Amino acid sequence: MSKRRKKVRGNPAREVTEQESSGAPGAPGGLRAFRQARREGRDLSVTPKRRDDVQDGYLSAASQRAGEGTDSNPHLLLYALLGLTVFLFAYLHLYALPQMNYFAGGFSMPDSRLFGYSVDDIERLRNVMDSDATGQLSFLHRTAGILFPLSFLLCSWAVVGLVMRRGIFRWFVLTGAVLFAALDIIENFLIDRILTMQPLDEGLVAVASGFTMASWALLIILGAVVISAVVMSLFRRGLEQP
Repeated sequence: MSKRRKKVRGNPAREVTEQESSGAPGAPGGLRAFRQARREGRDLSVTPKRRDDVQDGYLSAASQRAGEGTDSNPHLLLYALLGLTVFLFAYLHLYALPQMNYFAGGFSMPDSRLFGYSVDDIERLRNVMDSDATGQLSFLHRTAGILFPLSFLLCSWAVVGLVMRRGIFRWFVLTGAVLFAALDIIENFLIDRILTMQPLDEGLVAVASGFTMASWALLIILGAVVISAVVMSLFRRGLEQP
């Protein structure tokens, strides 16, 4: 039994741990390093290096990327917002609103008319659309018609904050996105109003038509800017990666 105690004396596991914790193989670490430095008269304020896998203050390449701010999570959020915005646009303007043409005798909805509409166009829609059709259009305006401009605003905000370089131009983009969201949401309520009000107000039709044209113009311009910024960011990231 004494031979067995002699074999485990000195705690070999502890010796290995202390040896590995030092900066160089075989060098003491922790309290032993402190005592040895005091005996040798070295500066005790210098902390001995305990790990040889620490490079530039980081334990791994992932920690270094996170510390330098190059982690990809914010960009993943940006791509998710961009995908959601494209989906809502396709659903609203390429699927739902064209489906409403069936209830309007084949005439397109005011939201889809890039160049506006006149009093005669609204009168024609009022004559062929019943209360169920106007109710469905109003429901569409209050769901996807609100979610789409808000998602576009959030997507533009993310692009301005994560992709675009510092400068006054990005504030113009963000201001335009806020203006588009406000115009598009107000336009939805104006269209619901002019399709159901009695009698029809020609001035309100002109205002709604102006809001529609302005929102489409802002959407086309800002959409091109946002998509171009994202594409250029992907191109730059591809060039920077080794």
